Amino acid sequence: MPHGRRQQIERKLGHGNMTYFIIGILAFIILIIINKNVLWHRDGKLNPALRSYRHFLWGAMAYYAIDATWGLLGQYHLRTAFFVDTSLNFIVMAASVLLWTRYVITYLEERNLFGQFLYYGGIAFLVCETATVAVNVFDPILFWLDEACVYHVGPARTATLAVQIGLFALTFVYAVGTALNSMGVVRRRYMTIGLFGLAMAVLIATQLIFPFLPYYAMGLMVGNCLVHSFVDEDEKDEYRRELEKAVVRERQQNEALAQSRQAVSDALAAAEQASKAKTVFLASMSHEIRTPMNAIIGLNSIALNDPEAGERVKGYLEKIGASANHLLGIINDVLDMSRIEAGRLVVKCEEFSFARSLEQVNDMIGDLCRDKGVNYDCQVKGQIDDYYLGDAMKLRQVLVNILDNAVKFTPAGGTVRFLVEEGPRYEGKATLKFVVSDTGIGMSQDFLPHIFDAFSQEDASSTSRYGSTGLGMSITKSIVELMNGHIEVESEKGKGTTFTVTATLDESGRRSAGAQGGDVLPKDMGVLVIDDDPIALEHAQIVLGQLGIACETAGSGAEGIDKITLRHGRDQDYDLVLVDWRMADMDGVETTKRIRSIVGGGTPIVILTAFNWDDIAEDAKAAGVDNFMSKPLFADSVMEEFREAFRAKNATLAGSKADLSGRHVLVAEDVAVNAEILVMVLAMRDITADVAENGRIAVDLFRKSGPGTYDAILMDMRMPEMDGLEATRRIRAMAKDRPDAASIPIIALTANAFDEDVQLSMQAGLNAHLSKPLEPDTLFKTLEGMLAGKERLPGAGEPAPERPASGKPAPDAADSSRPEPASQPEAGKKA
Repeated sequence: MPHGRRQQIERKLGHGNMTYFIIGILAFIILIIINKNVLWHRDGKLNPALRSYRHFLWGAMAYYAIDATWGLLGQYHLRTAFFVDTSLNFIVMAASVLLWTRYVITYLEERNLFGQFLYYGGIAFLVCETATVAVNVFDPILFWLDEACVYHVGPARTATLAVQIGLFALTFVYAVGTALNSMGVVRRRYMTIGLFGLAMAVLIATQLIFPFLPYYAMGLMVGNCLVHSFVDEDEKDEYRRELEKAVVRERQQNEALAQSRQAVSDALAAAEQASKAKTVFLASMSHEIRTPMNAIIGLNSIALNDPEAGERVKGYLEKIGASANHLLGIINDVLDMSRIEAGRLVVKCEEFSFARSLEQVNDMIGDLCRDKGVNYDCQVKGQIDDYYLGDAMKLRQVLVNILDNAVKFTPAGGTVRFLVEEGPRYEGKATLKFVVSDTGIGMSQDFLPHIFDAFSQEDASSTSRYGSTGLGMSITKSIVELMNGHIEVESEKGKGTTFTVTATLDESGRRSAGAQGGDVLPKDMGVLVIDDDPIALEHAQIVLGQLGIACETAGSGAEGIDKITLRHGRDQDYDLVLVDWRMADMDGVETTKRIRSIVGGGTPIVILTAFNWDDIAEDAKAAGVDNFMSKPLFADSVMEEFREAFRAKNATLAGSKADLSGRHVLVAEDVAVNAEILVMVLAMRDITADVAENGRIAVDLFRKSGPGTYDAILMDMRMPEMDGLEATRRIRAMAKDRPDAASIPIIALTANAFDEDVQLSMQAGLNAHLSKPLEPDTLFKTLEGMLAGKERLPGAGEPAPERPASGKPAPDAADSSRPEPASQPEAGKKA
């Protein structure tokens, strides 16, 4: 080929390649913009015609992308990539024709001979074109590229375009002919397809004449724009038709609803009339039946107490009484139901003691649990007032009904738990939450929606086994709703049931009687609560905190004993100890025994329990328990126990003070001036003292003295040669040889008042721990308590044996049992 001719072809080809690239990109963008509402729709919201149209759009977009790439690759003479892209171009062109034929068939709803021709014609064209592309790899019948990457057309390309021209032209002729014989939407659709076919046929024919210009791509672009305009119009028409159908359906539904409403109104009026008649009947009959039933129960009771009635007859009478009481309970339930249905059941708003009501409920349910062998646990969480405004009787009825059912359907060995918790307060109202859970037989999920229906029972045999009537839950739900509350239930067959009840009560302006103090000031009292339940401990802190009482807690009996030991060592015993009866590691009775062995009888101890304490009363009293208190705690109950404890403590102190006159003590103190002052302080109560300058001398003095010589030992902790702890251990170790070594009170005197120091003192065998500077009243009080009831042994008060020599002289006060007046310390001198 001449060089000039080749340059001319390359220039023409270069311009054509860039044209293909620009037209492809432009057509791709235009197609996305005008068809975005179809391309981004979900398949489920498109009709079959629009889904076929979207598939055709995807094919056209693929053709545009390959056409644009073809122009770019040809421009840069990438021969291999150019060849591959051209081959894909022909395959995608045939696929687009197939997708177009399917869209035409779906859009025009053609199921005739012409539709079949288009369908199979599109498939045949795709298959033949794919085969031609495959053959072209080995024999260039479709196109070929020379060494300069110049595109040359083959005869098969002309045939390919000619087939498409014929297919689109035939479609144009058929569609226009059908449109001329049609009307409305059908005519518009056929005209749309006909114009698309005409545009494609004309532009493909132009492509044959000018192979280097993208007329095929322009034909697809023009055709898509044309089709989209008619598709959009079709969507609007379809929307209008659907809207008209919806309006017709709504009109028909409104007419049917009006007829149904009238029918329901008539049925409701009839039902109300029937219900009113039934309610009147039940109310009348219930009252009529109750009168003879009362007589039957009364006479049956008299007959049971008749001494002439035999055991066999009494057995019959007991069965009659049980049946009569059961029947009376049923009558009461029926009467309540009749009142509820008649709207005559009202809820009172009167002030009542919530603590007392809860105590009554616990007493009743606790007895039932004890008789059946069921574990019962009642807890109060958070702040609960002593008094509220509401209907105490109705509230008790609700709680007893639910708890009674829990006990009834829980086998022996099971557990019933009752939790009381206060919810939010607003505008003078308080919401109480009650949770009752059990480990009983439970209910199936299918029955739960019907549990509050009247006379509903999951198992018909429960009437004979458990005495259930099926009215209790319906009555309970009605009462709860009257109290502006609601009730919920969760249950699992074989695992148990949980009822959650909320009720709204008005706040009472009445304060707890205990908060008024009376003969005891709460702020001056201290209490220890021992319980292994964290919720019970938290509730106790809240209740006692409201009264201003200093409250400490212990999570077990062992922890409580440790705290009591520390306080007793400091001579700061608690004013009251509250101990839970049932604890895991150590029960309340055993804990009380160990507490008494530490503090003696001065500290009041009260057992807390939710059960009847008659069975343990004797053992508890023997262990040292002063009284019993029902759980949960309330302010009034606690303050009453405080008053009793206060009076008992005063009486105990008044009767237990020992006479200190004539007592003889051993003082171990290494600082001479401190020892001198301490001897003088003791002399104020006519107490004589011997002084040892260190622990070794104190041990020797005690060893050489006779039993009963000393009534007590005052032991300084830090001394040379031997400290107070070691001296105490050695004195206690003499218990095998002399009787008073184990029992003589040894009181620690130290400036260290930390808990660790007190524990070390108690472990070494000391009885009390007094911190310096020493207060005389505290010392005398400690001695009075420890020496109360202890008679002086023979030989007590006799002169002490001669002391061993020490490295320093003893103070003058140590040389005589009573200091001389001249030995008084100077004013202002401190120990």
